[in-house]
Amino acid sequence: MQTGNDCLVCFLRQSLATARRSTTDPQEHWRLVGEVGAMLADFDPRLSPPENAVRYYRLIAERTGVADPYAQEKKESNLYALGLEHRTRALIQREADPLLAAAQFAINANVLDYGSQYLLDREEALASCQQPLIVNHYLALQQQLAGKPNILYLADNCGEIVFDKLLVELLLAMGCKVTVAVRQSPIINDATLEDAITCGLDRLCPVIANGADAPGTPLANCSASFLQHFSQADCIISKGMGNFECLSEVAAPIFFLFTVKCTAVLAHLAHRFPEAGLRIGAPVLLQGQRSGQ
Repeated sequence: MQTGNDCLVCFLRQSLATARRSTTDPQEHWRLVGEVGAMLADFDPRLSPPENAVRYYRLIAERTGVADPYAQEKKESNLYALGLEHRTRALIQREADPLLAAAQFAINANVLDYGSQYLLDREEALASCQQPLIVNHYLALQQQLAGKPNILYLADNCGEIVFDKLLVELLLAMGCKVTVAVRQSPIINDATLEDAITCGLDRLCPVIANGADAPGTPLANCSASFLQHFSQADCIISKGMGNFECLSEVAAPIFFLFTVKCTAVLAHLAHRFPEAGLRIGAPVLLQGQRSGQ
């Protein structure tokens, strides 16, 4: 998915929000957002939004010396989600199709995102798993999982990874082999190895870093080790909009699980699924492009 005009406005909003978390000096906020604004003309519209966005996150970190401006929000999200873990696991186990229920909870938990254009109500999103999937390729995912594949699970945000853990538990119980990938270093409220350990994912399966500092998975910037996992995976479960933006055009056995939280992604999906009734807040389980398509 390429960077669109709506992304430019969002970049400025994100840069101001990050600047405010990095310094209390309003004059510095002005200077930083001004510098980001000057950068926009040099952004490559052919790149995905996360690949362009990482440039101003690096700039703000360099100027302020704050490498993890969302550290407090990340900690709070993890604690909030861990507080819901036992209740949510019980709800999943009571459903007729626990795998579908776990997938839906994991998708709903994608609202735990401090970098998105629209911040959605987490209490409402995580109250149940009854919201219908607006794009629903669950049957294709079921068929893929029936072969007990080697799965690479691309995580997204802090807090959200607790719900990913509940889905991973079921994938492992089915006989699948799972490796979870997180971000190499702090970026917005995306999960890193430290967060995965805090939430207990490392006690279930191997957890690796993708080698990139972008809020997504830009393959050109990922480590050789991660790319080996990516190429050897029988099935890739990709969580979140940033990963979708980076990988939507990649021919691989990918299933994208996320909540629509910005107008650029909404327009991209609505062009492909004009009859789906897509909207902000829509839960999506989408099969990606495969080789030969």
